[in-house]
Amino acid sequence: MIKAFSPFLLTTIVSFVVMVGALLIWVAIKAKHITDDPSLVDGLRFAVAYGVIAAVPISVAIGIFGGIIGYLRN
Repeated sequence: MIKAFSPFLLTTIVSFVVMVGALLIWVAIKAKHITDDPSLVDGLRFAVAYGVIAAVPISVAIGIFGGIIGYLRN
């Protein structure tokens, strides 16, 4: 059971960390730009919130496929 579950968990965690890390790097780069438009700052906040929310099901889907492939390889 653990042997079948570990590839799923590993690929889920790795893909989530990569997606959220890429999102945070993008926001850090965008936050360095000086702007007078306050809606841009709100847009960055929504991008982080929705990006993290979207990363969860995508990570689970990648984890499921990784778990299936890991299970079939063994």
